[in-house]
This record gives sequence, structure tokens and C-alpha cells, in this order.
Amino acid sequence: MKKFFKLSVTIIICISILSFSWTMFSQTENVNVYDKLKPFFESLYYVEKEFYEKDKIDYERIVDQSVRGMLSGLDDQFSYYLTPEDVNESDIEQDAKYGGIGTNVTYDAFYKVIRVVSPMYGSPAYKAGIKADDLIMTIDGSPVEDMAYMESVNKLRGDPGTLVKLEIGREGVGVLEFTVEREEIKLVMVQYSVTEYAGKKIGYVRINKFFGNTSSELRDKLNILYANDVDGIILDLRNNPGGYLTQAILVASMFIDSGEVIVTTRSSDGFVNTYRSIGNEFETLPMVTLVNKGSASSSEILSGALKDYGISPLVGDRTFGKAAVQTLFPLSNGGELWLTTAHYFTPNGNDIHMKGIEPDIVVEAEKIDETSEEIDKNTTMENIIINPEKDNQLKTALDLLTEGI
Repeated sequence: MKKFFKLSVTIIICISILSFSWTMFSQTENVNVYDKLKPFFESLYYVEKEFYEKDKIDYERIVDQSVRGMLSGLDDQFSYYLTPEDVNESDIEQDAKYGGIGTNVTYDAFYKVIRVVSPMYGSPAYKAGIKADDLIMTIDGSPVEDMAYMESVNKLRGDPGTLVKLEIGREGVGVLEFTVEREEIKLVMVQYSVTEYAGKKIGYVRINKFFGNTSSELRDKLNILYANDVDGIILDLRNNPGGYLTQAILVASMFIDSGEVIVTTRSSDGFVNTYRSIGNEFETLPMVTLVNKGSASSSEILSGALKDYGISPLVGDRTFGKAAVQTLFPLSNGGELWLTTAHYFTPNGNDIHMKGIEPDIVVEAEKIDETSEEIDKNTTMENIIINPEKDNQLKTALDLLTEGI
């Protein structure tokens, strides 16, 4: 009875709150939302009144499944719901160290699976050959379509040394099976190198993610490169799934003149936000940027701006195509609703959502013949060694850069 009272009060409050919204909808879009949602409330009424085991009803689960079902009806892979438990678990994504296979993923509502945005460089997933755009269909034999988003993410994690079996769908190939050994995932946000190539001193900088300290770490690495009097810079955004918009703006400002537009966002009501550079503090040097299918979101904001302004040609594969701006709405149960509320556009007004950015020079990556020792070293250290003879995209970028210096 207590649960029913709480639920009834919740429904009444929701209806009261939504009544105003429904009135607004009917005035602006001639949509009677109440009529459209009426079957949901009718079903809820009959469940409470007629369900045989009504004393066993888990109302929290009903709420969770209802919100998830509503979002899946949007057919938007970038909108999702986190339960209160999921919120606590998702905090681990901000850590630089945890146990897992090292994939950045998103939920694919159409196929009801999780889609790999990118494997983290040097991770177990990377070593196993898992690629951007792969669809993870089962985890240890359990179908992902039967799981909540964070539940599937959590099943990929685990103690280092344990194994996880995956069935993966790959376009043009079919279904592949992988057995991956979990490791402690250590993520260095920004890495760098100084190398001699074709008689020139070249600075190399790789940004792995755009999190809270990325811009400050990049500034430190660029100061090192400039102190070494480099002649040009290779910026590597491959397999970078993005991160915070604020960090993308701060990073882009290091290469784009003050006041220039870096990105604009447009909401469903047509409202436009314009984000401009706060100032380029480094001397302009010749630069080439590396991208691939794993370059998404903030990586595309940066690479799109660099391309539009002619600051840096792009080399590699077409980018992922995630131009969805997600807004966090905290819910009363402690959960979170992450909803696509806008799309972003490059300075030239290009909408790249689900299209990606075409590089100036398309170079399909050859399999990089690296030893596990080389990969492990280049994953966990800030000052790394690059080898263009084992990376044809990097070699192309270096050739292009040095020819132009």
C-alpha cells in the first residue's frame, strides 16, 4: 500500500507537471501528448489493479525499464538513462586506471547492442584487433540486447587477468569471436615525442581523450616541443573518442587565433551557441593532424576547425561522425538522463553528424606490426617513441609535413 501511495503521488505530480508542458505542446505543435501517452498510464493502472503478484512489483525497476524504453523509441544512440547504481559505476570512466578491455563505447538503439567508438591505444581490445564501429552483440554468451547500457559496460570490466568472450558484428565481415584478457587500463591523456625526419626536427603529440586536465597537459607538452625548436608538429587524434566540450575549446584555442569560431551548437528550437577561441599562445608552425574512424566528438570539433581554417590538413580515415551534444538531466531517483539536445557544426557550418569528416588525404591504415613491449611502453609513458616505418598513416603525415617545411 505504501508503495502504491508513493507511486500514485509520483504519477499525480508527473501529470501535474506535464499538463503545463502538454498545453504548451498543443499550442506550438498541435500535439496532444496526453493522448499519445494515455496507453502508458492505462497500462500502469491495470498493472497495479489486476496483476496477480502485485505485492512483488518492483516499482524502481518499472521506472528504470520505462525510461529506457522511452529513450530506445527515440532511435538515438547517444541518448541514454543511468540508474542510481549506474551513476556510481560510471564515475570509473573518469579515472585514469581501472580493470577492463579498454574500449570506448556507445549504445546503438537501432541494433540494441553497444557500438565501439574506439579501442584505446595499447589496450587488450586494441591488441586483439577490435576496431571502431564494431558491434558487441554478446558478452560471455549473454545478449547485450537483454542488458541495460551500463550493465553491458560493467560486464566488459573486471579484475586484470580474467577473460571475457565477445561476439562482435563487423560490417562487410560478419560475426567474429574474441576472447580478451582484461588488464589494468592506464590512460595517459597526452603523449609526445621529438624525432628527426627527412632532415627536420618534428614534434609529435597524441591526445587520447578530452577530460578535465587534457588542455593543461597539452600545454606542458607543447612547451617541451617548442623548447626543442621543432620545425613542425604532428597532432594525433586517432582513436580519441572525445570528452568534454570545454576541453575541446581550450585545446583548439592553442592553435586558432583569438575570437575565431571553433564550433557552433544548434538546439531543436533553433537556438545557436557560438564558441570562440580564447587565444593562440603558441607560435604557428606547420602542422598535420592524424584522424581515423575512432576519432569522435571533441576530436571532430578540433579536427573540423583545423581543417576549415586551413591550419592543418587531415590525414587518415574518415572520422566517426558524432556531432550530438548531450545534456545531463538529474532525476529525482538519483539517476541521470543523458539526452541529445543539440548538434554541433564546424566553423564553415558543416553538419558532420553520422557522416564524419573526410580527411584531406585518405590513407587506409595497414596493420601496425608492433610488439607487445612496444605497445605497453607507448601506452603508459608520456614521452614515447614513434616509428613511421610501422605506421603508414604517420609516415604519410610526416612526408606531407616535411615537404611543406
